[in-house]
Amino acid sequence: MSIRKNVSKLKLPHNKHTAEMHSTVALPPKEVWLPMSMHSGKDAVPVVEVGDYVRVGQLIAREEGNISSPVHATVSGTVSAIEPIKSMGKEVLAIKIVSDGKMEKDPNLKAPEVNDVDQFLQAVRDSGIVGLGGAAFPTWAKLAACKKSKIHTFLINGAECEPYLTSDTRTMVEDGEYIAKGIEYLRKYVGSEKFVIGIEKNKQEAIKLLEERFQNDNTVKVEELDSIYPQGAKQVLLYNVTGMVQKPGTRLADLGVLIINVTSLAKLAKYMEDGMPLVDRCVTVDGSAVKEPNNFVVPIGTPISYLFELAGGFKEEPGKVIIGGPMMGHAVEDLNEPVVKATGGVLAFNVKEAKVYEPTACIHCGRCVDNCPLSLNPTEYARAMEMSDDQEKLALLKKEQVTLCMQCGCCSYVCPAHRPLVQTNVEAIAFVKKNRAPR
Repeated sequence: MSIRKNVSKLKLPHNKHTAEMHSTVALPPKEVWLPMSMHSGKDAVPVVEVGDYVRVGQLIAREEGNISSPVHATVSGTVSAIEPIKSMGKEVLAIKIVSDGKMEKDPNLKAPEVNDVDQFLQAVRDSGIVGLGGAAFPTWAKLAACKKSKIHTFLINGAECEPYLTSDTRTMVEDGEYIAKGIEYLRKYVGSEKFVIGIEKNKQEAIKLLEERFQNDNTVKVEELDSIYPQGAKQVLLYNVTGMVQKPGTRLADLGVLIINVTSLAKLAKYMEDGMPLVDRCVTVDGSAVKEPNNFVVPIGTPISYLFELAGGFKEEPGKVIIGGPMMGHAVEDLNEPVVKATGGVLAFNVKEAKVYEPTACIHCGRCVDNCPLSLNPTEYARAMEMSDDQEKLALLKKEQVTLCMQCGCCSYVCPAHRPLVQTNVEAIAFVKKNRAPR
């Protein structure tokens, strides 16, 4: 093992309170809401109607367009509604299933027949698996890069750098067998020659177990990485493990490298064995307002209120509830918002920790630039967004490459003036995309 130089240096309180807690498979909730937009790309399209009876693993929404992902029933029961709900900060169409508590599996499920790369990619496509580290990019679309580029190295992302979250950690500790099987599928059908599992050094149990599992395989290396944020971001992981830099406008595959989240890989291997698509996931429930933090395996679509019930409820009034991690997650107003495919955690913080400070004037200290993993300049983005001339605004944002921002939150975290830098970056990126010249 080796620890490489970091392209980021931000050290956060990691608060991995649940890292040693074995994931608990929960009883299904009374109902689930399954949004059609749980992935990057176009929304899925429902193929069921209100009143239909569905079983676990049954296709209920087909993928749409070049980049999309299907949605499957996560409980058995009756479709009771197909209507818009609030999910991940926007209004999206969703399918509501009232559970019958039986969790009956779709009898048509079976392991996919795979004999070549095209059948492998189709199987991954049918599985509904996406990037489970947060990006939610359809896994089949990522792996399809092997059709055009020679992929010599796979980086398996087990960094899990967000504070509190430990669901990937539990995958590495509990599902090492499936990680190994997933690597074999990638070796066989993508043709990779080298696999590096990048894990932050604060996860010693996972490192030890995976080193033991692959000790006789010289094509698989467990790389111990510094516990810095955002170690799991693709640009940071790429540099810290390989020393390579992905240039703007290029793809990782152009470097002969692909990155896959460790839980996505384990889920892929499970699907190849039994044909059960992505219907559940491990979610960390934690935060200062939570009575009994733990990791729970729940059906996708489970209301987050049910997760807090599983964790014993609140020990004090929550001031803020977040889906995801505290750095890149989003705050929710409605505890009935559902767990989606990329939900790694739900966190509830007490009123004191949730305090929002009033922003003051920028003092031009440079901390935001100094702590940006990509050396971007958030102060310039803020200046641009105050311009009245849209063309001048657009020119400055393009010059300062705002679309490279990965919204990791480092700038907002270190700002002594408490300015909403990452929120401004998000607005700036949206402005650039809206005003992008048509192709």
